[in-house]
Order: sequence, then structure tokens, then C-alpha cells
Amino acid sequence: MIDFNYKTNQLIVLLTLAVTAVGWLVTGAFLSGLSIGVGVFLSWALAREIDPKHDYSAILAAGFALINLFYYESVQLLIIGWLLLVLRMVNGLCGKAVTVFDMLLTLGLTIYLSFSNDNSIYLVVFLLAIYLVSKGRRLTRTFVIINAIASVLFLVQSFFLDYLNFHPVSGMDTLTTVFFTLIGLSFILFWFLSREEALDDQGNKVNRSRLFAAQILYSASVLLIFFFDDVSLNNLIIYASVILAVTLYYIGSKLAKAF
Repeated sequence: MIDFNYKTNQLIVLLTLAVTAVGWLVTGAFLSGLSIGVGVFLSWALAREIDPKHDYSAILAAGFALINLFYYESVQLLIIGWLLLVLRMVNGLCGKAVTVFDMLLTLGLTIYLSFSNDNSIYLVVFLLAIYLVSKGRRLTRTFVIINAIASVLFLVQSFFLDYLNFHPVSGMDTLTTVFFTLIGLSFILFWFLSREEALDDQGNKVNRSRLFAAQILYSASVLLIFFFDDVSLNNLIIYASVILAVTLYYIGSKLAKAF
């Protein structure tokens, strides 16, 4: 739930509504405008998941995502929503232990995406997330069963249904070059960013190792989806906007303190 006591939360809701209206006017279709507006909101949400310390880095990410107003094709909202659930399951920002319902909900959406897109790469990301969640914890029957279901489905889809296909990069345009550069930098950035003290939704200190795991999972997931699925231009802009915003805000905050 969004806490409207925070100025940044109020700002992102107003921005989402404004972008939806502008997107409607630009594209001439309400659903297209809504997709762009929700895409801006999800850019903010993704940045909050990987950079919980800095509220305004997420606003900056939403600002960069406004580029989608000028190059709109389609925003794969369900994939971004799924990625948010996966990250939320790993980083522990809700301040509560991951429940069976959380894992089953994410597994259900993962299975849906894998079958609807004929692509088992989503199960790979889910299995990575389950591994990170279970790391350092006692393996319960629930973990074993959920892991077994996802593993069996991955094997069936990949080897019997041919749902796993690598897509090599045929050419490096400007956006692709920027995307790969940002992904490469993110692995260095996240090491420093995870050292920053941040608070979860309950006001407690964030577990830094869990946050770092989720940050690395974000970049790894985006890379896997890029190479094994058809990523829309608008989703690519959103993924890149998040990393660019978090990077620039982190550097800016350090420079501001230094000078």
C-alpha cells in the first residue's frame, strides 16, 4: 500500500495521473496512455526496491521513464509487476518473513508468464529468487516442494516444449549500448549502494545482504529476459531508467556531501 503521508508518494501518484492524461492525448488511445502512466509508476516502484534509502532516486527514475511518451510501442506491465514481486520476495523490505502465500503467488504468476510467452526464462529467475530466499535458512518442506515444481516445469518447458531460446544481439544501437553499459556499472554500484543503511516498511534496518542479493538479481533478471525473450522498447527504457537514476542520484549525493 502507498503511504500518502510521504511527499514523494503523493508526487508519484500525481505524476502517474498526469502522464496517463498526456499519454492519452499523444497516442490517441486511453489504454496506451494508461500503460505509459503505469509504466512511469512501476519505474518508481522498481527503483524503490533496489534503492530504499533514497526516495528521490525513484522519482528521477520515473522522470527518465517519460521518454516512453515519445517512443511508445507497448509496455509489458505484467512482466514488470512480476519482477517487483520477485524482488520484494528477496530483499525483505516489507519487514516481514516471506510467507507460503507470497511464494505461491509469485510462482503462479511465473508459471503464467512462462506459458503465455512460451518462455521458461521466468522460471530460471524464480528459481534464483527461491535460492536467495532460502539461503541461510532451514529448508522446509514448502521450500522443497515449490523448488521441485518450478524445477520440473523448467525442465519440461525447456527440453520438451522448446521454451528456452537464446537471442544473440544482432546490432548495437544507442539504447542497447547504453543499456549494456548501465547493466555493467550496476554490479559495481550495487556493491556500494548495499552498504548504505536503509529502513524497511516496518522502520527497521534493512538486511544488507538480502538487499544486495535483490539488487544483483534485478540486473541479472533484466539481462536474462533481454537475451531469452522479446523485450519491448518501452520496457527496455524503464529498466535502463531505473539503473541510470539510481546511479546518478547516488553519485550526486556523494558529491553533495563532499563539497
